[in-house]
Amino acid sequence: MMQTIRQFYRTGIYTILHFVVDGICAALVFSKLYTEDYTTCLVVFLLYNLFAFVSQPFVGIAMDHFPKPKIFLLISIVMLSLGYAFSFQYVLGSLFLGIGNSFFHVCGGKDISCTMKNDIVSLGVFVSTGAIGLMLGQRYYSSWLLFAFFGVLFLGSGGLLFTKNPVHFSSKEKRAEPVYSLGPLILGLLVVVVLIRSFVGKIIVLDFETAEWVFVCIAVGTALGKMLGGVVAKYIGVKKTMILSMVFSTIFLCLWNTNPYTLCLGIVFFNFSMPITLYYANCLSKGQEGFAFGLLAAALIPGYALGMLGFVSMVARILIACLSFISAMIICGINYRVNQDGIV
Repeated sequence: MMQTIRQFYRTGIYTILHFVVDGICAALVFSKLYTEDYTTCLVVFLLYNLFAFVSQPFVGIAMDHFPKPKIFLLISIVMLSLGYAFSFQYVLGSLFLGIGNSFFHVCGGKDISCTMKNDIVSLGVFVSTGAIGLMLGQRYYSSWLLFAFFGVLFLGSGGLLFTKNPVHFSSKEKRAEPVYSLGPLILGLLVVVVLIRSFVGKIIVLDFETAEWVFVCIAVGTALGKMLGGVVAKYIGVKKTMILSMVFSTIFLCLWNTNPYTLCLGIVFFNFSMPITLYYANCLSKGQEGFAFGLLAAALIPGYALGMLGFVSMVARILIACLSFISAMIICGINYRVNQDGIV
């Protein structure tokens, strides 16, 4: 009973911390580091995303070999604090914030994956709150909000640093079963699905007059989709979940996107795949959950960068429909293969 309480306690704290860490990074990047100078903005964008996302597979490898979540969490807190302290200097500020972001996400992802035994619901809950933190930090920055973010960061981190983890981490544990020959291929396909999700998120067409509340709804829809994706997949299965995701996200994002409410529903359904990709990545990478989490996080950047190229409305709709279908088919295929081979 006590172990179960500790497990849910850690998941809850990490979920709250995910919200404030992404909020801190967004607030400092958009309000302090970005300026009216194009070159400065480009350097900040490249440096921050390089260290915040592209570095995560390498941080994950380090944590898999040195599984000390408290140390990685402490490094994250120190780096985020230095990012704030050096927010007047865009190079150092971007560097520190990026490292702090990377260490936190890998630490939280691996800790929850192991503590909750790769529970798909817990994975969805953990990753969900970042979208809301990003929105608040970017659009509603104030010194008071930043103060509140750091206050929650220190209190929540203290709750993790000074309590016992119910799971013993060991880098010496090895998989009992033979290495799965299709593992690298399936991991590659999961990376493709994450890249697609990031790309589609960037090219979504807003065929209506936007207001501030719409951006709030989009962030909430993104978070809700990631959270519900794990719940729905656990209770009706991955295949049915992805079919629902494909059908309704295509309808709402491509055909009924002239209304903010239906568009947000489409965003909810499209984000169902988030916890599913993490779940299968962990299934294929037992003992290397840090690397698996970091690899999928790094895949967000090329998708986002491709989306920045810009696409006309009709082309974007066609791409969203096609890529929704491709994502669903990839995950349904992975679901069939790994279940047939007894990997899950």
